[in-house]
Amino acid sequence: MQATVTESEQVAGQKVPVLDNEGVVAQSNRDRVRGLLFDPLGFRFPRSVDADAAKKVLNRIADDLAYLSDASLAALRDIMRTKGEGSSRNFWPDHATFIAFAEVIQRRPIEDLPALSSWFGSIEGPRAAMQGILVETFMFIADRKMPPVTDGARRQVASKAVENARRLQIIAERRAAEMAIDAGELEFERWYRDQQARCEALMRSERAKRGHADVEVVA
Repeated sequence: MQATVTESEQVAGQKVPVLDNEGVVAQSNRDRVRGLLFDPLGFRFPRSVDADAAKKVLNRIADDLAYLSDASLAALRDIMRTKGEGSSRNFWPDHATFIAFAEVIQRRPIEDLPALSSWFGSIEGPRAAMQGILVETFMFIADRKMPPVTDGARRQVASKAVENARRLQIIAERRAAEMAIDAGELEFERWYRDQQARCEALMRSERAKRGHADVEVVA
């Protein structure tokens, strides 16, 4: 199986937009999912499912998988080949099965999930930013698809934030002392700053939706 693509590993240009004003992009994404996933699988529906109903089912699945990269769609195709339903294993798997395996391969961005992204527009977003745990909270939500609401979850987020802050501090100290910095650490620093900018942008966007003023975030 192809390695999982996490939130932190998704790169610019990989995620495909889902809709535009005329629905052209949505149709393009459906065609992409059909070409890379549905057509090669070649499953069918039971005779009791008419053509219109079948089309609606596949369109819904295609729309929910539109965020996947081409490589991730190919990986999902390989997995789903053995997931057919019925006695002959040649009927289409249900929507939930597709979504579950897609999430294993490449997590859906929080920005595409209003129930989660809206959390950053609440008081919790600025609070996490002020506490220096915004990125770590974002990553927790990306992994668990839920905010860190329990004491254990909050401790986990706080611990990771302390670890990351110390790591960034060491990088800064080595740079100030003109000492060599490991390439892996430089990559981590770039990744963290990118995630920080992403989280702050999401928070401001969600706050704006609620009519709140921008929040100044202290790095």
